[in-house]
Amino acid sequence: MKKIYTLVLLFVSFQFFAQSDRSFLDPALAPFYHGVASGDPLPDRVIIWTRITLDPPVDPVTVSWQMATDTLFTNIVASGNATTSVDKDYTIKVDVTGLQPDSWYYYRFEYNGNRSITGRTHTMPSGMNVDSIRIAVVSCSDYQNGYFNAYRDIALRNDVDYVLHLGDYIYEYGASSSLSDRNHEPTTEIITITDYRIRHSLYKLDADLRLLHQQLPMIAVWDDHETANNSWSGGAENHTPGTEGDWEARKKSGVQAYIEWMPIRQPDPNDTLRIWREFNFGDLIDLYMLDTRLEGRDEQVGATSSALNDPNRKIISADQFAWLTSNMKQSTAKWQVLGQQVMMAPLRVLGAPLNTDQWDGYPVQRQQLYDSVINNNIQNMVVLTGDIHTSWANDLPLTGYNSSTGANSVGVEFVTTSVTSENSPLGVPSSLIGTLFPHVKYANLDNHGYYILDLNRNRTQADFYNINTITSRSYTVSVDASWYTLDGTRHLQQASGIAVGGIYPPLAPYNAGTTGIKENHNVITIGAFPNPFFSQVVVQYYTYEPEAMRIIVTDMDGKVILEKNLGMSVQGLNYAHFDGSKLAAGMYIITLQGQKSKASKRLLKVY
Repeated sequence: MKKIYTLVLLFVSFQFFAQSDRSFLDPALAPFYHGVASGDPLPDRVIIWTRITLDPPVDPVTVSWQMATDTLFTNIVASGNATTSVDKDYTIKVDVTGLQPDSWYYYRFEYNGNRSITGRTHTMPSGMNVDSIRIAVVSCSDYQNGYFNAYRDIALRNDVDYVLHLGDYIYEYGASSSLSDRNHEPTTEIITITDYRIRHSLYKLDADLRLLHQQLPMIAVWDDHETANNSWSGGAENHTPGTEGDWEARKKSGVQAYIEWMPIRQPDPNDTLRIWREFNFGDLIDLYMLDTRLEGRDEQVGATSSALNDPNRKIISADQFAWLTSNMKQSTAKWQVLGQQVMMAPLRVLGAPLNTDQWDGYPVQRQQLYDSVINNNIQNMVVLTGDIHTSWANDLPLTGYNSSTGANSVGVEFVTTSVTSENSPLGVPSSLIGTLFPHVKYANLDNHGYYILDLNRNRTQADFYNINTITSRSYTVSVDASWYTLDGTRHLQQASGIAVGGIYPPLAPYNAGTTGIKENHNVITIGAFPNPFFSQVVVQYYTYEPEAMRIIVTDMDGKVILEKNLGMSVQGLNYAHFDGSKLAAGMYIITLQGQKSKASKRLLKVY
């Protein structure tokens, strides 16, 4: 299909694609339709994020922002201006400094009298005797596979401090949803920077994800689907160079869009691939966010490959490994927590790993990590994992592991199931999991949801929550299991009940300022990509009610260069493509014209 699609674009000047409403574009949010987000909190600072969508665009554009201790913004503690442009896809990130540790704040953006919704965020604690922290852990949110009910549930329960996203925040696949209102845009697999930006835009327009970002700061790391399935440093299982181009170019595009659209702080602005970083929650937790995907992973091999035990094979680079083990050795925090992508506990049958995309495919480096933990007498290593769309609680066994007592376990691992992504088959019956893998204390292969990680000075506990459906927006939630590890024990025990959070400040209200939408302004142009352009241009726009539309391309003198009827738009997101390869270099105006409304974008054509 991808080949046919490309050929069609080469031979027609315009193609029109209209999809049914999927992520409602709330006019009250203009021009901040994608909401707000915060992330990467530290004791004295936090990243705040938004995206501004103006029609027609202003480039560059400057917005103001405020941060306060209350929802009415009567006590503003920080404020300023931030500038963005087409080069950043009009996304805005501010690293707000000078904040107080372990404090909740409310923030908002403003442009020309129009305010964003109010966001709520939380700085990290610092110093000694930090009592407890509660973190919601999620991964694998395929938009096409269902509704993000887990995100909504976490946001509205209001009893956690932070959200940890362990990857697969977006998916790269083309449209294939069985739900009429959940198809991917673009409809084809994403490869270029334009593709990745549109896909991030689609996800951020989801009301449930927008609510989660509005209410809680997120610490995130990518997995494979932010670029392509089963990726490694030099390629991916779901990347074919002959038809999908150069891997390094595709990887660069995925990484750039991720950095633009996520509330993440770059540890090294000169190294866009450096996403591994550390967060210190006072003397309670040192959290290490790892990249087991793009930065240093060697290519996956088969389960019976002679290269499986090659001592030079790595799932993380030598630099990242040295950083991790050195920091863990020097840490004085109670808990050493690793946030990462793929299962660390072994799953081997008759001596062969079931999945070599996991740490089982890199056993030598895993053992080197274990050796470092043992040799440095690190008592409380807790590994947090996503990726496989199922829930697990595991001991991490060494030679001589005793499943009855937990002796010779180097640490514990909690694996979160998916928010929506299809549950992964294991390849062995569920009834045999305990027999084949005695270090596995809990496994649920059939549900979607999340877990709440509750850490205090005596124990770390994970409470696994199941969402009963992802195909309806009405859902129920239930506790499936609770497991914990005590300080200094290095193994799991089953809890008799869930951990209970304390009292948390009010949720941020869903309030925005004046909309800025003119009377009869039915169409909003969200973006035109790429800009500057060479040939093909994609226009992404939203109509609040169906209307017959046409697209008009004019030069700066107002001369009409191209004009085409697009037919009747639908309520929701719409797309128009046009071929500008024959246009001379220069500035052009693209106008979407209806019977009662219009919207324009300015684009630059380059050679």
